[in-house]
Amino acid sequence: MSDESLTPEQAHHLLDLMAKGDGFDEGMDAGVALTLADIALQIGQPERAEALIAHAIKLATDSDDKDQLAWALLTKARIVNDGSALSEAEDLVAVSEDDWLRSAYNNQFGIYSLEIGDIPAAKSAFSQSLALKEALEDKVGQANTLYNLGEIARDENEFEHAKEFHARCVDLLEELEDRKGMVNGLAILGHLEAIEANIDGAIIHYEAALEIAEQEDDFEGTVVCRWGLAEMARAMEDEDLELQHLSQVMTGFMQLGRPTPDPIKDRLNELADSIHGVE
Repeated sequence: MSDESLTPEQAHHLLDLMAKGDGFDEGMDAGVALTLADIALQIGQPERAEALIAHAIKLATDSDDKDQLAWALLTKARIVNDGSALSEAEDLVAVSEDDWLRSAYNNQFGIYSLEIGDIPAAKSAFSQSLALKEALEDKVGQANTLYNLGEIARDENEFEHAKEFHARCVDLLEELEDRKGMVNGLAILGHLEAIEANIDGAIIHYEAALEIAEQEDDFEGTVVCRWGLAEMARAMEDEDLELQHLSQVMTGFMQLGRPTPDPIKDRLNELADSIHGVE
């Protein structure tokens, strides 16, 4: 059963079915417990998620299943943000022959390294994870890791590397038909081109992202793309086009139920005054 297919009501019902008093169904194995822990977290039950992880750790320990114990510890590290659990998993992963487990460990270690500011360690871990995911033909995992590597490169001002990683990510997202992910990836590529003052390249990516966002009724994506296009219009000193995009950005914020940021409102006022000749 895929947890993605569950409604919140179904998820609550499933968790209640698996519960037994203060504990859990005796027939539940560690893998099921970890799947339910993710579901519990998604529906806002972190305490139940932690209890399920603890149950999975106990089951794996009692059965001396080292791979399953490593999975449980990695889930704890990811969900509870427990660095000690990641350290405990390290020795188990080192002797495992499960490439999926090794890939997951490297990915989680990369995330942890980012959080503590160890960028070289994060890059190394993500690169190792990517190589394993490529061998496993795990396209979803590859896309996520390429995104992480792209963002590291962007933060380090390595814009060519950032574009390479994000372009590869977008290609995979297209294969996976993840259109919302494509909007985000293409908008990032637009931003990277804009940083390097490649206005034409930025416009191409922003417009490609905008087309998908509008088709998918992705209001947040539409706002990001229109805002980027407004900045490109400003760079070209095309006030009419900039006003058009920023007006639609303001409409987008209204559709999202969010206040329009002050810089946008201020710029709209400046443009209105300029276009109407007000000094």
